[in-house]
Amino acid sequence: MSEVTEGYMDGLSDDRSDLPATLANRSDEYRHGWQNGRDDRLKRPRASAARIRADIAQIRANNTSSKGADG
Repeated sequence: MSEVTEGYMDGLSDDRSDLPATLANRSDEYRHGWQNGRDDRLKRPRASAARIRADIAQIRANNTSSKGADG
């Protein structure tokens, strides 16, 4: 299961409205998924679909470039 999917499933089943501080140790992809799951659960998107797609594209681009820097 991808980090985004895992986060989505957790956000969908969580009862909190705000991203918990305890998830600060999780990846950006996981937190993005959690927010998407929460948004779907609350039926209240935080941004347009285009903005959310751009956000995950940027997260993935950052992850790819940082992995390349590690060697």
